[in-house]
Amino acid sequence: MHGAAEELGGKAFHVTREGLQSLEAQLEVLKAERPSIADKLRAAMADKDFRENAPLDAARDEQAHLEAKIRETEDRLRHAVIIDAGAKGGRANVGSVVKLLNLDQGREQEFTLVSQAEVDPAKGKISMESPIGVALRNRGQGEEVVVEAPSGRIRFKVLEVRG
Repeated sequence: MHGAAEELGGKAFHVTREGLQSLEAQLEVLKAERPSIADKLRAAMADKDFRENAPLDAARDEQAHLEAKIRETEDRLRHAVIIDAGAKGGRANVGSVVKLLNLDQGREQEFTLVSQAEVDPAKGKISMESPIGVALRNRGQGEEVVVEAPSGRIRFKVLEVRG
């Protein structure tokens, strides 16, 4: 699937609609921190001795870190391509809920495939860039996949792909 971001020479950032909304909210929170850091900078600059001004150095570091996070989030939003569930045709991709049978353990597992920004293992949300996500990309019901995990090879059978 190619989006406008890829056509413009950037790397597409595939995301669910929910993930996009979460990124937008994150950006607003980050931008809201700017005045607080500006206040810290002003307070630290009030100390005229700039040679050994640890609070000023700390405030500058905090500002640089915040601005880097803002730029990264804005870049993701600029390159965001929302994955439409209907366009996947029963194939696993970002936003899909995939039910698997672990063929080595005989145990069923269910995961929601998400972008890197949406990962939440406690809720079963795993990245499309993870070993399982990579193995499941564009796979459908009935297919078997082998996952090259850090702990070794794991074999799964795709039981169901929703969304």
